[in-house]
Amino acid sequence: MSYIRQLIEARDSGLSQLAAIAADLFDVPIALVSLLDRDRQVFVGRYGLEAEGTPIEQSFCRHAVAQDKPLVVPDAGVDARFCFNGLVRGEPNIRFYAGVPLRVRARAGQSATGIGALCLIDTVPREFSDADLARLASLACGVEAILQSTVSGIAMAEDRARINRLYAGQQRLQRQFRQAERMAAMGSWRLDVSAQTVTWSEGVYDIHDLPPGDGKSVDDALSFYPPADRQRLASLVEQAIATGAAYDAELDFISARGVSKRVRAIGEPELENGRVVGLIGVFHDVTERHEMFLELDRRANTDEVTLVASRHRFVTHVDDCVALAQLRGERLALMLIDLDNFKQVNDTFGHATGDDILRKVAGQLRSPWLGDCLAARLGGDEFALVITDQAMIAQLPRVAENLLRVLRFPLGKGKDPLMVTATIGAVELRGGGDCRHDLLQRADRALYSAKRKERGTCVVDVPDVGPEQGLRAAS
Repeated sequence: MSYIRQLIEARDSGLSQLAAIAADLFDVPIALVSLLDRDRQVFVGRYGLEAEGTPIEQSFCRHAVAQDKPLVVPDAGVDARFCFNGLVRGEPNIRFYAGVPLRVRARAGQSATGIGALCLIDTVPREFSDADLARLASLACGVEAILQSTVSGIAMAEDRARINRLYAGQQRLQRQFRQAERMAAMGSWRLDVSAQTVTWSEGVYDIHDLPPGDGKSVDDALSFYPPADRQRLASLVEQAIATGAAYDAELDFISARGVSKRVRAIGEPELENGRVVGLIGVFHDVTERHEMFLELDRRANTDEVTLVASRHRFVTHVDDCVALAQLRGERLALMLIDLDNFKQVNDTFGHATGDDILRKVAGQLRSPWLGDCLAARLGGDEFALVITDQAMIAQLPRVAENLLRVLRFPLGKGKDPLMVTATIGAVELRGGGDCRHDLLQRADRALYSAKRKERGTCVVDVPDVGPEQGLRAAS
């Protein structure tokens, strides 16, 4: 299958993003998108592994492709098929493997063929439920969509060569077909610079939810975009006419029926005696793909129970905030928040009640008085609050005291109800050499210092206060 080599060379960056999302969703150190190429498997998307591929005989994924169904290996060390594999006995020390075959069609109408797998790898044995496998298979569909789009583009490129031979004398039509093929032939257009009119193919009219016509003025064509994207596209068109620069942009779009869509627009100049006389291009409705990536991003960045930021989102946000604070010379604060007696809640009242408590904590951490602070659930009963508001940071002990007061949740009846409280460690960014790791390490020390003193209290460790100031929740 010659297109395998072309897929490997293309290496769509979105595949590594999906691998990172898969690793985060399933809490594994390694996630890969592998393609099988003769005597080698190549990782066209990878997270947590430096190697770009392995010999085919060491491949776990080839077994999944061969059986044409998902493969789960709870413990490769005791599996006769893999226990002597070099990747099990040596780096990366594979113990757990779960892979879903990836299938694509070389051309429309042909049967789908297995070419690789989306897989998860861990260095310790683990179980993998049917629900987990279903989620992994859902992610694999997104990977297949990207690969299929590339394979279709390869097939279109082959068709393009044939079309170019048939229409060698028609340069404009060749370029339109070339771009239409690149975009799966969704639709093509041409702008006449002197007349300031645009002609569309039927595919472009379909995307606009309009019947085919004789063309539109440039202003009419731009009227389907929201103001910001309308201005952006107009600037790109003006720049292309003035400088001969091609453009490729994704934009929000509202059809004639009022349907919100996401479109990709590509344009390149048409030259005559070195002068731009027109623009030609293609138009593609990418709404479904755009929504898929938005949903994958939402899942990766949002905690399912509390709907605050996930650990993945927290890490990215803190890194961005540290860089911005150091650039601007501003202050930045971080709070780690542990819930006290939370295990007793689950043991005594059940996990549903425990989840309710987590949601109440999240609600307090998103209270209006906390402004633009980012609240995140790091896992279990541990939360974090990232504070960038300079006035709030200046009163960090008071902020911590207020949180101790509101993060109190009594459960049960009688004189001595079970009280869920919070213990907090709060720190500030120190100097240009500080990083996320330093902030988390100091916040962790402050948190455990508070726990040693008394649960339901806070230790604030900031440059002008020091680590010894403790705060206690109001009774």
